[in-house]
Amino acid sequence: MADQDFYPTKKDCSFYDNYSLIRNKLLENAYRSHNFNSIPPIIGFIVADQYGNAIMIYEYDGQKETNYGAIKSYLSEDDKNLLEIDLISMYFSSFKVFASQTNIQNLSHLEIYGSNIKAQIYFLFERYMIITFLNSNTNLDSKDKNEILNHFNTILSNYEYEFSNFNNPDSRKYIKHLENIGKIWLKKFNFNYIESFKELYLKRHDIFEFFIEQIDPIIQNELNEYLEFVPEDIKDNLAKEIKNKIQDKMLEFNSELF
Repeated sequence: MADQDFYPTKKDCSFYDNYSLIRNKLLENAYRSHNFNSIPPIIGFIVADQYGNAIMIYEYDGQKETNYGAIKSYLSEDDKNLLEIDLISMYFSSFKVFASQTNIQNLSHLEIYGSNIKAQIYFLFERYMIITFLNSNTNLDSKDKNEILNHFNTILSNYEYEFSNFNNPDSRKYIKHLENIGKIWLKKFNFNYIESFKELYLKRHDIFEFFIEQIDPIIQNELNEYLEFVPEDIKDNLAKEIKNKIQDKMLEFNSELF
């Protein structure tokens, strides 16, 4: 006997609509709580030499209304007090100089944390810095970091002459071309990071929901045992309140895991 086609009822559609609405609302709250609505996962990269000369810049392409890039926009206090990119890279290069003049050996990277933005600085080939500006809630795993470092290692290896002679007009053309490609790569990286963030957040939420479902009858049984003579409506309300408090704590815990 052939299988009959399945046609969802209005009730089925309503359930899935509500289910989708709830999950979208959860994602929106998580997105905002991590400030991704204001600051992208990665704002941009500056590739500079050991003296702090900015050679190549990739930036998040979301500030269309301004005449300057995302790094300068996010790091500056306001439009009247804009930071210069070269000053930013020169500031971070001083850490490498400090390490070379002290007993800090083989300095490979630095991290600076702020409540809204953080910076990660990697030193490559003894001559270059990769300065990364991120949303402070962005947590790059080892796979993400390896992708970033491999990306810049490959570029610096393949275009060694151009980066060593970055003021040469022909070198600038190559570097400008690399910047254009890099912006596309950064856009894709940020997109993939957000998609992974959403997927992991919902997966954890589903685990917590399953946990809540498992402890719900335990709560009810315990209340029935210890509050045997209490009216049922009071026990039901108390069970719901306990369940809601556990659920709220689980949601809070899910957000703090990122």
